[in-house]
Amino acid sequence: MKKLPETMVFKNALFVVMFWLFVVGSSFYWNLLDEKRGYEDHAFNMARSYFKQIVLDRAWNASHGGVYVPVTEKTQPNPFLKGPFRDLETDLGIKLTKINPAFMTRQISEIAEHEDGVKFHITSLNPIRPLNKATEWERPWLELFEQGVKEKGEFADDGSGLVFRYMAPLQTTAGCLPCHAEQGYKEGDIRGGISVTLPSYEKKSYLPLIMGYAIAAISGLAVILVSAVLLENKRKELIEINLSLSEEIEIRKVAENEQGKLIANLQEAISEIKTLQGILPICSFCKKIRDDQGAWNQVEKYIHEHSDVAFSHGVCPECVKKHYPELDL
Repeated sequence: MKKLPETMVFKNALFVVMFWLFVVGSSFYWNLLDEKRGYEDHAFNMARSYFKQIVLDRAWNASHGGVYVPVTEKTQPNPFLKGPFRDLETDLGIKLTKINPAFMTRQISEIAEHEDGVKFHITSLNPIRPLNKATEWERPWLELFEQGVKEKGEFADDGSGLVFRYMAPLQTTAGCLPCHAEQGYKEGDIRGGISVTLPSYEKKSYLPLIMGYAIAAISGLAVILVSAVLLENKRKELIEINLSLSEEIEIRKVAENEQGKLIANLQEAISEIKTLQGILPICSFCKKIRDDQGAWNQVEKYIHEHSDVAFSHGVCPECVKKHYPELDL
């Protein structure tokens, strides 16, 4: 049996494997980015909603020039709020104090942190209240807001776990000027921002995504390799059949050549041999033979014409005595 030619099946299978891994890897990378974007977008949207609600509440407060609430243990007069009408007392002796937007924001933050763990922090690079001073992570964002950045957000570990930090700028409005005009702000200026911290964000697990793509990749590789093995086995089987047929054809060609030579030899032998068959009409007296045309011929002439036999004439001893008695033979 001849040696089987080298195959390209496994070489081609290698290219298919590389292409399959490229497709799976690209799809995994794209979906991973999409998962991360979706996870971050969800946090952004939630924090943005909190921020917008606080801004609306502040706008309502400012539109009324502040609101008066009873003085309690938790709600004491704001020492940073100036003006002759900061504190009032009703005819019933109830003491009231004015709550401006900044004070209201702090109180809402305390309630939100207690109820949901959400933290709000009103801050500025030039705060009136020292406790409103920007933190280390808020300061760089405030500087970006002054350069035109609209919002910022990121996941971070604050020591208690993973949280999402969001911050957007506050623009100076007409309702802000009674307190902040003396700081040099004018309407439309960026005078600070409000940060929103969403708590207890579980770290996103990408294990299901990884496992899904790993199973898909391994399954695809298994299909490719099994297909390659089956194709290689089939290829070898077909090659062996072709080689067997080729050998059989060669053997038949040799046999046909030998048969051809034998036929040629037989034809040559037949051409050298002529035989007389059938019943020959011969005269009972002169011994002439009648041919197919009805003519009577001498025996030697007829045999010569119908075979390759040539005659040479001689005289047998009996005829010598009969016809040549004078010869003493």
